[in-house]
Amino acid sequence: MKKGKRKSQAKGMTRRDFMKKSAAMGVAAAALGTIGFPNVLRGAEPKEILIGHIHPLSGALGFDGQELKKGLMLAVKEINDGGGIKSLGGAKLKLLDADSEGKPELAVSAVDRFSREGVVAVMGAYQSAVTLVATQQAERLQIPFVVSVAVADEVTSRGFKYTFRVQPSAEQMASQTVKYISEIAKASGQSVKTIAYLHDDTAFGASLSGHVKKYAPTYGMEVIVDVPYSPRAADVTTEVGKIKAAGADIIMDTGYFGDGVRVLKAMRDMKVGGKGIIGCGNGAFSHPKFVDELGKMTEHVMDGNYRADPRSALTKNAFANYKAAYGTEMGPSTVFAYQPVYVLADALERAKSTKPEAIRDALAKTNMTNHILPQGPIVFGPDGQNKNAQAAMMQILGGKILVVWPEQYSEAKFVFPQPA
Repeated sequence: MKKGKRKSQAKGMTRRDFMKKSAAMGVAAAALGTIGFPNVLRGAEPKEILIGHIHPLSGALGFDGQELKKGLMLAVKEINDGGGIKSLGGAKLKLLDADSEGKPELAVSAVDRFSREGVVAVMGAYQSAVTLVATQQAERLQIPFVVSVAVADEVTSRGFKYTFRVQPSAEQMASQTVKYISEIAKASGQSVKTIAYLHDDTAFGASLSGHVKKYAPTYGMEVIVDVPYSPRAADVTTEVGKIKAAGADIIMDTGYFGDGVRVLKAMRDMKVGGKGIIGCGNGAFSHPKFVDELGKMTEHVMDGNYRADPRSALTKNAFANYKAAYGTEMGPSTVFAYQPVYVLADALERAKSTKPEAIRDALAKTNMTNHILPQGPIVFGPDGQNKNAQAAMMQILGGKILVVWPEQYSEAKFVFPQPA
């Protein structure tokens, strides 16, 4: 309504009125100098602030990368529609794409290109191996890099000053998932002592499985078999057979979306039992497309993973906007492409500058309470890792992916053990 009113007023303004108003604005601008209007030309549209992003937009992980891009685009649109970066005169954010194709060397050249094009920050890159080299190049060029999704601990353990990660690290996610399993079992009056772990053989799966093995004994559990597989493998029946033969209390699985679908199909076909099938950072087990593709066989599958706080009004708004824009539900990884854009925008507001060093310093001082995540404030430690990052436990119930733990963020009661 307001936009229409402004439009009609502008239409009715005579050329003489316009010239008078322009002259008055010119005098005011001259008197103010650049105070309150940094980096924005007087009388011009607010300039664009360039942000580069690197994700696998094609190839084996193209589906995953495109999902993350959608989360980035939605956040950018919401911020721009809300007035842009107000401390920079309403400057609008603009995304520049780079397709890693899952190849680290392409990520390095993308960072170089973004630097030449004048981006204020880079976001990415979904795969830990790709993110590790991309952040290294950004550090060398002193460009802030805000990680969207990449779980490897090494991303924020190398002493870098320009790398920031909102999501849980591998250690945070694995230790929290094991803790949640223990708490859910206790609340159900169940005993969980043994774990059979199936995971992809990349840095992603290896890092999470390593931490699960480390933290399981703290909660009276033990990983009795650890089975890696190639995420490109078309057939995982041999590996699933090893998991079944172990006869563990629960089965855990880590992988990307495509292989996660193949794994569950094989588990159901081979009637893998146990008290529960539980993902740890699984790219499929808490994604809406997983339920769409496999239907009833996904029922009762659990996943310790990224998620938004389902009780938050901000989350409900973001989810509604995402569905309106793309016709599907926002996936768990997409949450961590969406939220970091707001973290970067917050830093830009406080920095009141597009200089990389000023943005880096503002990111380091982040203390964001107004967010969609199931955690306290977003606060970065000296290593650039979000100190309060927290995973949530989801379960598929009635064909819906619902948060069931921790209790303060839950939207449904868990079912454990899974029905035979």
